[in-house]
Amino acid sequence: MRSFIILLCLIVAGKLLYAQEVYPNCTNPKKIKIPFVSNNNEIDKIYYQLADEYTYWYQISAESDCVLEYEMTVITESDDYGFLIYKHQGDSFCNNIVNYKIKSISNLKKGVLTFKKGESYFLNMVYLSGNGCGHKLLLKTGENNMNIKAIQNECVEEVMEEIVAEVEKSKVLEVVEPIVKFENKVKGLVINSKTKKSIEATVLISAYNDIPNQQIHSNVDSGFVLNSSIGDEIIVSVKKMGYKTSNDTISIDSASFIIELDPINIGEKLIMNKVYFHPNTYVLKDGSEKELNKLLEFMLENKSYSFEIQGHTNGKNRVKKIKKYAHLGEGWNFEGPVKKLSKLRAEKIKTFLIKNGIPENQLQTEGYGGDKMIIVKPKNMAEAMKNIRVEVIVLQ
Repeated sequence: MRSFIILLCLIVAGKLLYAQEVYPNCTNPKKIKIPFVSNNNEIDKIYYQLADEYTYWYQISAESDCVLEYEMTVITESDDYGFLIYKHQGDSFCNNIVNYKIKSISNLKKGVLTFKKGESYFLNMVYLSGNGCGHKLLLKTGENNMNIKAIQNECVEEVMEEIVAEVEKSKVLEVVEPIVKFENKVKGLVINSKTKKSIEATVLISAYNDIPNQQIHSNVDSGFVLNSSIGDEIIVSVKKMGYKTSNDTISIDSASFIIELDPINIGEKLIMNKVYFHPNTYVLKDGSEKELNKLLEFMLENKSYSFEIQGHTNGKNRVKKIKKYAHLGEGWNFEGPVKKLSKLRAEKIKTFLIKNGIPENQLQTEGYGGDKMIIVKPKNMAEAMKNIRVEVIVLQ
């Protein structure tokens, strides 16, 4: 594990100054070669691990004479990072910085460095205050640049909304072709295999008459209508929260057919990664209703079940209040252990379900914090995000 910088903070003329008392191990910096030969249009994401909580290092080496423009900013406004620049000296910079206590040549967060071929500079990001969610670094040589975003895994909630937006933006929208009409119409119905009652579901039809995949909504009362012909063979796939996916090849030999979906069994669970809370609060984000309504629908269709709603977080850090939420209500201003926060989040979902018709005696809640992470040591933000979730367990 990397050692880290202990910072001595002094207030001088209203400004925060910092000094190094113990130098970090910088033997494994992120290495960057300059000048850049092309633009990096995509953001190069890197991830702080727990060992990097207080410091992060870059080594920038020049393959020819060049000028480097740089700018360091923070990811979240509440954070404060120091920025120290060192000139490489000798073959063992990290040993030298400890043994000879080499001083930084600059602490400016925006500026210009002039390199000669073969020279190296070390850049050191130093955590000062706030939640320590990470930094951004823009590097530019000539007309070409590199954008870096270094994110702290422990702060995944603070940046989750931005990451989710990026993922959604990158998804290619599926184009559903219009169904070619035939003389015959076939009616389909989706039912719960245990209750034998009709349920709503999304049905995907494919592989008949060379027609592209067709996504159809099946209603509770009317089911769905498929424009097809007797004798056609189709592949039917049905997915629905709380039910096992059904994939069947059906030969149409009559004017109607039924698809049975099996609900999950006792002891099995629903993982609801798309239920989002505002960072470090138990206040639901607006985008969570769609997923919660799917859960509500499943519970109303399976009234013999009872459920345990579980809250889970990434890591076990103690939660601090966020200043920008200070003027809002209690749910926005939580402070305490993540286990308690995850319990309150589970209670929030329970309240939603009760208000929408689920009997209270069918629901119980538990908060596990970071005790049951899906990925114990996440290596990137995508893995860390999997740990922040709501799980619903079928009890009986």
